[in-house]
Amino acid sequence: MIFRLRVWLPLVAVLIVLLTIATTLAFGLPAARARLAEYSEQSAAARAAAVADAVENVRGAELEEALGPIARAAGGELLVVDESGRILARGGPELLPGAANETLLAAASGERTVRKIGEQRAATVPLIRDGSLVGGVVFAPDGEAEVLDIISRSDVEAAIVATVLGGGLMLLLATLLSRRIERLTLGARSLESGDLSARLRPGHGDELGELATSFNSMAARLQESFGTLEEERGIRDAVLANLTEGVLAVAPDGRAIFANPTALNMVGLANAELPAALEDPWEEFSLRQAVERCARGETGDGECEEARVKGAETFLRVKLERVPAFDANSQSTGGVLVVIQDLSEGRRLEANQQRFLANAAHELKTPITTILGTADLLLTEDEDDPELRKRFLQRILTEAERMQRLSQTLLNLAKTGTDPRDPQPETLDLDAATREAAESMKPLAARAKIRLTVEGSGSLVSADGEWLQQAILSLVSNAIKHSENGGSVRLRLDGRAVTVEDEGEGIPEEDLPYVFERFYRGKYGSGGEDSGFGLGLPICKDLVERMGGEVSVRSARGAGTSVEIQLEEPEREEEHGI
Repeated sequence: MIFRLRVWLPLVAVLIVLLTIATTLAFGLPAARARLAEYSEQSAAARAAAVADAVENVRGAELEEALGPIARAAGGELLVVDESGRILARGGPELLPGAANETLLAAASGERTVRKIGEQRAATVPLIRDGSLVGGVVFAPDGEAEVLDIISRSDVEAAIVATVLGGGLMLLLATLLSRRIERLTLGARSLESGDLSARLRPGHGDELGELATSFNSMAARLQESFGTLEEERGIRDAVLANLTEGVLAVAPDGRAIFANPTALNMVGLANAELPAALEDPWEEFSLRQAVERCARGETGDGECEEARVKGAETFLRVKLERVPAFDANSQSTGGVLVVIQDLSEGRRLEANQQRFLANAAHELKTPITTILGTADLLLTEDEDDPELRKRFLQRILTEAERMQRLSQTLLNLAKTGTDPRDPQPETLDLDAATREAAESMKPLAARAKIRLTVEGSGSLVSADGEWLQQAILSLVSNAIKHSENGGSVRLRLDGRAVTVEDEGEGIPEEDLPYVFERFYRGKYGSGGEDSGFGLGLPICKDLVERMGGEVSVRSARGAGTSVEIQLEEPEREEEHGI
């Protein structure tokens, strides 16, 4: 059992008081009694001598009468004896009723002594008369034993009072100190449990008060430091969690120390916990062996290796770098930081760009070749056949219009995303804007033998008028291009949304995630000369999102395509009443 301060401190104080009193009683009281006895002996001898001088010339009956007042004045019993030791007179209280013959004979013989008879002391002195020894005087002081008893009792009582008073005061002091110390203990435990907001009242300006002040200062600094660390940790975790690169920290023994979500996904551990041991996620590259070589510094040039890893649908760049130990318990001198970068998107974009350039070159080459060939035939034709000349010129015009559409598409691509001006939103009637766009596209639809209709009704929206027209025209043009002759394209209005639907071949499911990427054409469409360049949907998406709207697409192979534009509601002007 562990005693608390308020328990053991008073006990220690009482023990100290008792030890002090015991020491006093053991050594101080005997010395006091000895000194008191010495003083009593000297006082008794002096009073006995004074009595002897006083009764020196008193004889007979006068001696008995004089001895009583003298004994009362001296404070004890007086005995006067003759030369033979016979008692001649007695005065005062009977303190020596059975006085020993040795004491009487000693007084009669003229000895100056102090004897102890039982608990009573007796002093003897000679009685001299006319220069001759005529007997002696015995004096027994009254109350010496009682005085010693009183002193002893007083010492005991003083010891009891000192014990009670000292113990009580120490109990009070211990209680006050223990409460303050307990507050310090509770504050320290609060810090230990993680409550950095715990504070103490300094109280008095003593050492404990200074300790409480220092404790509060320490707690405040810890709270500030931990707050800074938590903030930095939150920023670091947010940065690492949103990095497109995978970051993986590995100990030299193969233990995974840290991995952000991107890294877990890249190594095939999406939505999984950090593995205890690093595994090899790729067949053509051993990540574990690369980490071991990097940790041991076996790369030769001081830099760890870098590798390109190709998966079924991914192409990754894996770079390793040796860093100091991540774990203080690690016996090694360093760890390895693995950074995994996904190059698949860049490769796919590069492939789309190359495909677009090839398509654009092919689209340009075909009309140019046709124009050149037709023009050459016109120049070399000997007969002037108006019908043939008209057919050739119509062919030249058709190919020139095709080149014009291609150049316009390239210009739209160059402007999309790089338009220096911000959108200028205004309150527009979506119904009117959609029907206006449909009217402007009807000649193109009629030429392609496509039926273009507008259904439903729209509401007021917040949009840039020029950009909204361009987005709708882009969708309608795209729908007409991918519709077969005799088909139909519908524009459905529903409040703040407009949907463009066609009855074309549709978009395969595997191509849907990429339809908003620039240059992506996929495998859908007729594949003819008007199949497009993969720019209609990206341009529309860029314009609508910059206006604060959203674009979504639904399609299936053989079931047509539906693209919806959802715009923002216009801000309402506050109505001020009178």
